[in-house]
Amino acid sequence: MQATDPGDVLDAAFVVVPAYNEARVIRDVVEGLATAFPNIVVVNDGSSDDTEEILRGTPAKVITHPLNLGQGAALQTGITFALKRGAAYVVTFDADGQHRVEDAVSAVRLLAAGGCDVVCGSRFLDTASNVPPMRKFLLKAAVAFANATSGAHMTDVHNGLRALNRKAASCLNISQSGMAHASEIISQLRKHDMAIREIPVRIVYTEYSMTKGQSSLNAINILFDLVIGRFLK
Repeated sequence: MQATDPGDVLDAAFVVVPAYNEARVIRDVVEGLATAFPNIVVVNDGSSDDTEEILRGTPAKVITHPLNLGQGAALQTGITFALKRGAAYVVTFDADGQHRVEDAVSAVRLLAAGGCDVVCGSRFLDTASNVPPMRKFLLKAAVAFANATSGAHMTDVHNGLRALNRKAASCLNISQSGMAHASEIISQLRKHDMAIREIPVRIVYTEYSMTKGQSSLNAINILFDLVIGRFLK
């Protein structure tokens, strides 16, 4: 992938990467993003490993939480930073290497073309995505619950790859610290009448990403956080 040309729409985008103990892969993730995006913000969410040290010398701006506050809080920190720096578009991108840079590029270009305020990636619109069966079942259950309680019509609520225009990003005030923040994001966007579009994206399932964020246990945690978060409101 070629670096962005001067004036490219990608120059107006900030990529927010929440990271917690991602020393093993975070540098590769950032360097991959840097081939397309000049503005990268990594929120080091209280990591106890070498995440912060490994990011030294990379193109990323690193913001560190002294304590681990959860992915929702890390995303909000990064989004707020990006908006203060004048971002026209904000991309959220997971730190474990599961997302492809080309999918993030496609999402921003589609967003910039107009017609929607948010572009969300969906692994269930890409027939080539090899989602583990148990995880697919649990994620589909989480999607059904989120759609029923928010009025949305999504196929993959808990996909960390999203692109938001400035108006949509400014609507967010993420309070869920657990994995249910993904459903909270959709609920807040719906509340503010943001137009949401999904596009097919490919998830890279590696041994590392499966242990970090793609395990079936994590999908169960999503369901738990989602139900508890909904009924404690």
